[in-house]
Amino acid sequence: MHELKPSFVKTADQLKAIKLLKSRASNVLLFGGSRSGKTFVLVYAIICRAMQAPGSRHVILRYRFNAVKQSVGYDTLPKVMKLAFPGLRYELNRSDWFIRLPNESEIWLGGLDDHQRVDKILGKEFATVYFNECSEISYYAVTTAMSRLAQRTAVPNKAFFGLFCTL
Repeated sequence: MHELKPSFVKTADQLKAIKLLKSRASNVLLFGGSRSGKTFVLVYAIICRAMQAPGSRHVILRYRFNAVKQSVGYDTLPKVMKLAFPGLRYELNRSDWFIRLPNESEIWLGGLDDHQRVDKILGKEFATVYFNECSEISYYAVTTAMSRLAQRTAVPNKAFFGLFCTL
């Protein structure tokens, strides 16, 4: 059987970001303008971490659930899977909004705008917490979500922050 090869060619900035994300730093902020590739490379890193740690859980959070569902769930995540991990099968659960990878790792999508959604997400422990568009999220919500960065897995726990800014 012919194995599909990734068509994701990393830019110099993405290589720098990946090096930083793989470093010993437990909290990493990537910032840049619109369409700079922050979300793509952070989702890529989360999938890599999930594949390295069978049974691990990771979460991508945004202030509004609808925003993370639209921007990441329907756009970035499928693009990353297609370009960087072609042929990797995954299962998308659209009722609870998470994907399950072949090694039983899960990547959840969540919003911090609704108490019930927060409770559903924060009732679990995660190996990675990614705050997408973190400037929209309150300090209280970030610190509360950070308390769930506690799953013991083969990868060290990390928090990722993505921030839109113009220089």
